[in-house]
Amino acid sequence: MRVNPLNDGPGRFRMGPHFIYDQGRAVVPVGVHYVPRSGPDWPWRTGSGEFARAFRDIAAHGLDTVRIDLLWAALEPREGVLDEEHLKTLDRILDAAAANGLTLHPTLFVGGEVGDAYWDLPWASGINPHSDRHLLDAQCAHAARLAERWSGRRELIAWDLTDEPPFWIYGDSTSDEDARLWTHRLAESLRLNDPNHLITVGTASQEVDGGPFRCDVVADELDFCCVHPYPIYSPELYADRLESRRMTHAAAFETALARGAGKSVMIHEFGASSTQHAPDVIAHYDHLSCWSGFGAGAIGFYAWCWIDAEADAYGRAPYVRMPHETQFGLVDADNVPRPRLTSLSDLRACLAGFDLERCASDGPRALASIPVPREYAHPYAQENYGLDDAPAGPYVPSEQSWDSTRDVKPLIRGLLNAFVYSERAGMPVQFPRETLDDAWPTTPVTVLPAPLTSTTNSLLHVRTSFWQGASNYVADGGVLYLSLSAESAIPELHRFAGVRIKDRAPVDEDLRLTVVRPFGGFAVGDELSLPGGSADLHGRGVELEAEGAEVLARTAAGAPALTLFTRGDGAVVVSAYPLELMAAATPDAHDDDRVWRLYRFVRELSGCRLPVDLDDGELTRGVLTGNGGGMLVATNHGATAVEVPVQVHASSTVQSASLCVCSPERAAHPDFSQDIREGAMVTVPAFGTRIITWDAPPVDS
Repeated sequence: MRVNPLNDGPGRFRMGPHFIYDQGRAVVPVGVHYVPRSGPDWPWRTGSGEFARAFRDIAAHGLDTVRIDLLWAALEPREGVLDEEHLKTLDRILDAAAANGLTLHPTLFVGGEVGDAYWDLPWASGINPHSDRHLLDAQCAHAARLAERWSGRRELIAWDLTDEPPFWIYGDSTSDEDARLWTHRLAESLRLNDPNHLITVGTASQEVDGGPFRCDVVADELDFCCVHPYPIYSPELYADRLESRRMTHAAAFETALARGAGKSVMIHEFGASSTQHAPDVIAHYDHLSCWSGFGAGAIGFYAWCWIDAEADAYGRAPYVRMPHETQFGLVDADNVPRPRLTSLSDLRACLAGFDLERCASDGPRALASIPVPREYAHPYAQENYGLDDAPAGPYVPSEQSWDSTRDVKPLIRGLLNAFVYSERAGMPVQFPRETLDDAWPTTPVTVLPAPLTSTTNSLLHVRTSFWQGASNYVADGGVLYLSLSAESAIPELHRFAGVRIKDRAPVDEDLRLTVVRPFGGFAVGDELSLPGGSADLHGRGVELEAEGAEVLARTAAGAPALTLFTRGDGAVVVSAYPLELMAAATPDAHDDDRVWRLYRFVRELSGCRLPVDLDDGELTRGVLTGNGGGMLVATNHGATAVEVPVQVHASSTVQSASLCVCSPERAAHPDFSQDIREGAMVTVPAFGTRIITWDAPPVDS
């Protein structure tokens, strides 16, 4: 028996098309993960009283939900035997959440949680719980017992199957199929014994690391998916200051990338250590991560974490070798609030004040698509090779031996930097997965940055047959942007883009492109300064020959560097250089460069605009719509306030007289929301946010 994955039982919380619903009202949970000051091994050190005191403080600061760990070794010290005294402690913790008006989000089977910690099982030490079938049976029985016990708990918002799988010490020995089966079996056990609660799994970095628990593998088994964006732990993607644009877009990027798997996504953990970054810098980072993430489709937020570790814990694992992990708290060890707590409290108060059903229940709206290769979701699947209906012998791709490590990072670098440029250009993007029928996106713009245009590794590029649809996509009015590298190979490129690849470009230490035709705010003679080329073919450009395309910019040697080709009702813009991968190799690249203007030019070619806009490259804008209107979420990722007029571009869907501007930092004040008119100037403070809402015009009877 398979229970409906949308969880249509009689419980309090339900999953809608985009948001979670609490008794019929769309809500966005905003809360925090709670780890006691003594450390993550809390069952052996403290009791329910410490949780009750913390819950009282959390509720007093306006947050509405808490995520906690259930340590497997403490709850099931012997196989098949749950510790009744510890269960009673957990019962009291749930009672304390309810008494303080909080929902509780318990995380099952926690082993690794903080730093390098892994709390193993005394009766199954060294066994991978994701791949061992006997241990999976034991986990299903464990989950079923908890589901039976807590199925009637209205304060339980959702089950979290575990924190950050694959368990940290088993990442290399867990396959996609292991992850899929593990998720299916556990979700089935919970639903059979508790049809009243939602189910997710708290995955971290799987999308950007290419891990087995990425959303494409497990989403079908869940009510919603999760990301734990921690760019501070991925310097190979984010070699930046915490306040830099690439860092502050990380949560929105991971949310949008994960949403491409087909389920709503929660930002389930986020934060940074006060031992490494000033508290006000972390507050700016948190604020932009949450609000730009919400604009990209995030449906909830759990900050890591409530309180710092106490000094007595410094000499014990995991903190003894991970000093930065001691101070991620919204409050310090003496319970003194940090600025990020105010930011989170404002977020919750602001979101609670919106009618989300009316203005955001359909989720985010995209103007552009960045296709994600099929191999990212389905590596080495037999159907990928087009041989199912052809007479052929057994086929084994040699790539499995050529590149056994399957490094996803080159792909993610391209997608991430294209995402930042697109968002700055007022062109919100989605990440549809490539399909076997080679269907092209339905958005007005399609962006294919290198390495999507490359040739040697199937994980990094689209299918060869995908390019056969380019001419029709453009002729029918689509705008296509391509960036090329010395790895690129596109059949019949000259037919739909008006250029040919002549050779690899020279490697210059100082690469300057000179504008020869105005575009995107650039004037003739303006220069674009780029990082020098690379011996790595992915970071090196190509020499182009124009065959009908108009040249927008040239290299110092006079070669075409940026071109424009019109075909039918559409257009193709080509960069001879992998601009996105070049930015990826440059720390803080997005703070001073002007490449985002090229993306704005691409958006302008499409003729498409956001229905309501604050058009400035310092701002990232996300638009969500609902059954009666919409909202624009504008986040300022720069250190200077921006003043810009409100523009309305869709009178058929926007009732101009209903425009309101909302300031999150004023959520608790009467002037939180103010009526405005089209053309009114709106100031978005440095590292701040403004939300504009509107009603749809009345429907003629």
